[in-house]
Formats: sequence, C-alpha cells, structure tokens
Amino acid sequence: MRTEHKEYTITAYTEDYLGLIGRINAIFSRRRISMVTFHVGPSEIEKVKKFVIIIRETEESVQKITRQMEKQVDVLEVYYHKNPYLTAIEYAS
Repeated sequence: MRTEHKEYTITAYTEDYLGLIGRINAIFSRRRISMVTFHVGPSEIEKVKKFVIIIRETEESVQKITRQMEKQVDVLEVYYHKNPYLTAIEYAS
C-alpha cells in the first residue's frame, strides 16, 4: 500500500524562549522532512510565540511530529490540519 503525501499545516504556541527555533527545526531535520514554509511571530497572547509550519508528508508522520513537538518543555499547544485548498482541488479533479 502506497502512502500519500499531502500538505499539512502545523501550528504551535510556545513560550518566548531563546533556542526553541533550533530545537523545533531539529525535529524535522532528524526525520529528513523539508518544510514548505516556516513562520514564527507573536501570537494574540503576550509573551507567547506562534509557529506556522507547512510540510508535505503522510498523516501518520505529521501525528508523530506533533507529538514530538508537544514533548518540548516550552511548547504549550500543537495542532495540525490538512490544507483545505489542496483538498478542494483533489476533489475537483
């Protein structure tokens, strides 16, 4: 059975901690997963950063990555979802 790679968006909320970008990047590097986009900026909550990462992977792989990110001490919450625009194109084809 061939697993299909789809585009997923991972959103993580973290404490404002120096070095966290490198630790999160290492999670992807160890698994040899390239990121389509990687954005970090302030969130709606003071002193909380918001990471938005887009990758093309299998859902199983994305679940493992989000669990690994949640284990980081300074990560508060992690969510993922399939990109709806690409899903609509797949159904239209």
